[in-house]
Amino acid sequence: MTDPYSSLIKMLSSLLIVLALIVFVAYIAKRFLRSGLSRWRAAPLIQVLSTAYLGPKREISIIEVGKEFLVVGITPNQISLITRLDRSQLSSDLQEQSKDIVRT
Repeated sequence: MTDPYSSLIKMLSSLLIVLALIVFVAYIAKRFLRSGLSRWRAAPLIQVLSTAYLGPKREISIIEVGKEFLVVGITPNQISLITRLDRSQLSSDLQEQSKDIVRT
């Protein structure tokens, strides 16, 4: 017959090894995944630049997707592309708006 204390010690030591391995893998995954995901957080691919509310649950937004500017209409059922804006047209409009804000 085997000693019950030795089998208990073997079982507890095996459990501690498995738990230590789980903690180590979680630490490594958290460290590497966090650094990989931080690049996406620093420079999001889609940004909402401006939103105008037209009524209940209806709005028009200017969004930047990559290097394009899109005007989209948003309702509870769909999102529709209204038009694409040129970078030069949008930057000149934003400069005029900022001048108006500074004057007032």
